[in-house]
Amino acid sequence: MVTTGTIRRRTLLAAGTGGLALAAIGGRASAQAPVTLSLGSVAASSGVYAFAVALAAAVRKHDPAISVTTVEGGGGFDHARLMRQGVLDFSISGSPATAHAVRTGTGGFARVGAWEDVRLMFMRNINVARVYVRADAAQRHGIRSWSDLKGHAFGPGVPGTRDMTRAVEANTLFRTGITMNPGSLEDTTAQIRSGRIIGMVKGSPHDRFDAGMLALHYSTPLTAIGFTDDQATAIQAREPLDTLIATPKGGIRELPEVGPLNELSSAVMVMASTRMTQETGHRIMRAVAAGWEDINTAFPPTAGLDPVRDAFAQTPQGQGLSFHAGVIQFAKERGIDVPADFIPAEYSGPR
Repeated sequence: MVTTGTIRRRTLLAAGTGGLALAAIGGRASAQAPVTLSLGSVAASSGVYAFAVALAAAVRKHDPAISVTTVEGGGGFDHARLMRQGVLDFSISGSPATAHAVRTGTGGFARVGAWEDVRLMFMRNINVARVYVRADAAQRHGIRSWSDLKGHAFGPGVPGTRDMTRAVEANTLFRTGITMNPGSLEDTTAQIRSGRIIGMVKGSPHDRFDAGMLALHYSTPLTAIGFTDDQATAIQAREPLDTLIATPKGGIRELPEVGPLNELSSAVMVMASTRMTQETGHRIMRAVAAGWEDINTAFPPTAGLDPVRDAFAQTPQGQGLSFHAGVIQFAKERGIDVPADFIPAEYSGPR
């Protein structure tokens, strides 16, 4: 299996010991210099807004000297522009692909121009372009991986979405010969129920069914398939920023017997810049680690993820992407392996 994005689960501290540890962190942090920061967020009507609120609350709880104000706005590129202008200090909407486009002045950042000061921080959540297949059809036709879809009609997703683009590209890359029937979610799920198509691609949390697919699963049982190791390697060789995640057996809550699978992934991370000092970034990272359980409760898609290890695992090396110096300091202190590519020039500390 490829190891990119492998989910690592950690045993939680006992309540008593954890409480003492968090109190100690909060006590040390509160004696430090006060800092006021602006955090770029999505609109309050979005389900993702809960992450921004939980992040601000965790920082405030475990480092009371840091004041975080959430600012509603657009997505990653909008937030990057505002960080460049000094309006925002960090953002909940970033990704390796976003940071790469900002750093190189390409894609959604082409009009603005390259800004090399952008830095990744820590994990928000991982989305998976999951390949769902009718369970009865998978059993009847022996469908266990992407190649087994050859000759079948399949729903690649909603036209114009990245999930659909990646499915179509995989079909072309591997000459699978799948008959692609794109359509809306409603139309595609109706075709699966009627048996007109065998399955579909749908963006989902890393460890469970998407809500819409769960509803379909109750009436028409589904399973999930992935790519072979060789196919996963070929996908990333074609485009290094097209990441995958190794989902272990039992890694999908509704399918405990399925896995391991190589699945197309898309990581969303907190993003900052060199304008945030290493000290401030380090304090934020310590507070986030201390309050990670609270963040999980408020925003379930973070559950089961390690905010730093999985951020490193979901970021391709050799693409000029760097993490914030404060995150690197935190990782070094915690004994987390830090790829040399991710250490920025401004980082001060042991290499």
